Amino acid sequence: MIYITGDTHNTIDMSNASSKNIKLCCKKQNKDYHDITTLIVLGDFGLPWYDCPVDENGIHPTDPTEKYLLKWYKNKSFTILSVMGNHDNYNMIEKLPEVEMFGNKVLKVCDNVFYLNRGEVYTIEDKKFLVLGGAKSDDKAYRVPYESWWPQEEWTEVEKTECEKRIQDSGCQFDYVLSHTGTSKAIACFNSSFSTSDDSTVVFNDYIYSMISYKKWFFGHWHSDWGFENYENSKFIPLYHRGIVV
Repeated sequence: MIYITGDTHNTIDMSNASSKNIKLCCKKQNKDYHDITTLIVLGDFGLPWYDCPVDENGIHPTDPTEKYLLKWYKNKSFTILSVMGNHDNYNMIEKLPEVEMFGNKVLKVCDNVFYLNRGEVYTIEDKKFLVLGGAKSDDKAYRVPYESWWPQEEWTEVEKTECEKRIQDSGCQFDYVLSHTGTSKAIACFNSSFSTSDDSTVVFNDYIYSMISYKKWFFGHWHSDWGFENYENSKFIPLYHRGIVV
């Protein structure tokens, strides 16, 4: 069973992946927490946040808080996957070892924690996922480049072209879409004042939306649980503290 939730931001919102929180959300959906085999975080996973050694086994944090957080995740009984967000250390992500999972390559943080590559297609528990990711940070003025903000948060034109080809090769049909920010139509469900004109990722998501068919589109970034409350009636599912079982 797959459980999908919002941003965890390293330790800031790690409770989104806590047993207590997940059990409460499962109970509301008449699901058994112990049936969860995969947890998906919709970006801004934030681990590793600080530079540290990396080898074929994943990361080896030197920061005490990150050592604790990695151990906390390793003790989970399920596999943890994350979409790439905007508050993620892309320089470190790019150093992670690639391994084969779900019919494609993922990036290994440790034995049960992985990043899903942006623009790829995965089959997870017999469900077909299109994975997008990224977003434009609106707080860059308060951050330090390559220390607390990374320009790789926005897609390159090469990445976009490769993603379009994979979508076409996959027949443009998916069970679920996983992204960090949403489409303009999705964001308008709960934020009518948002303008997409300066966010290249939202513009790209809009283009992808016009190409594909899918059952539900999950995204984080906006710190909204509108999607949890409106799951039955919407194809767009923004999540933050709460989670959905699929």
